[in-house]
Amino acid sequence: MVRLEANRPTVRTDEGQELLCHLAGKVRLAVGRIRVGDRVECRLTDPGQGVVLAVETRGLTLERPPVANVGGLVVVFTLAEPAGSFELLDRRLILAELYGLKALLLAHKADRVASEERARLDPWARVYPLIWTSVKSGEGMAEVPRRLGAGIHVLTGESGAGKSSLLAALVGSAGLATGVLTRGQRGRQTTRTVSLHPFGEGYLSDTPGFSRLHLPPMTAEELGWGFPEFRDLRCRFRDCLHREEPGCALPAARDAGVVSPIRYRHYRVFLEEAVPGRP
Repeated sequence: MVRLEANRPTVRTDEGQELLCHLAGKVRLAVGRIRVGDRVECRLTDPGQGVVLAVETRGLTLERPPVANVGGLVVVFTLAEPAGSFELLDRRLILAELYGLKALLLAHKADRVASEERARLDPWARVYPLIWTSVKSGEGMAEVPRRLGAGIHVLTGESGAGKSSLLAALVGSAGLATGVLTRGQRGRQTTRTVSLHPFGEGYLSDTPGFSRLHLPPMTAEELGWGFPEFRDLRCRFRDCLHREEPGCALPAARDAGVVSPIRYRHYRVFLEEAVPGRP
């Protein structure tokens, strides 16, 4: 399902046809709320219309944005006009890790960033795939679909990062008015702003993405797992909070450039916020 408006799902079939559908009564009872991204079985009733007969078992599902069967997060970030927040960038990335989403970082508006300034994103490029993109110059645009591959990918980023212009350039402005899904296919539920657009081998969602960036309560181990570069640390104590306790391996990793100072600083901020009962 690629769009949901006024409780009417739009389903995109395997053949690329879009059907405005209604739900069979048994589907409402079995599933309750349907979502953009649900894979469904539907039957044609009239030209351009159909009925959803069943919803397949869901994979990873997000509440905000309300999208089912999500496989990846595309984080749009800018160093210029306006400069983005590195802390908000890490909040998005750690949520992607906690949800089990593959993250791709797009450093957008590349035409406005001097080559020497690009090194500011090196700490993230060492951990995540990063593509410098520019709608104006075309830099990196052809590489995005190759990196994403199949599946549903949620686009997120700060206001002013250029998500709308980037999406229009990637899927084509004509494709921004599209909608739903069928069996063996991925679709979306457009709750006002959420929609899926066919893109390469998969779908791209134009939702604003994680609208709640306050981290949920978690254990120190879960928080550390949200930083992939922490995972190979071998500290003396298994419950090490990486606050430079005796036997903590993080200082040596930081000195060796494995863990960047700015990412570690954000970890300490998140530790204060998200790990309850911390001594």
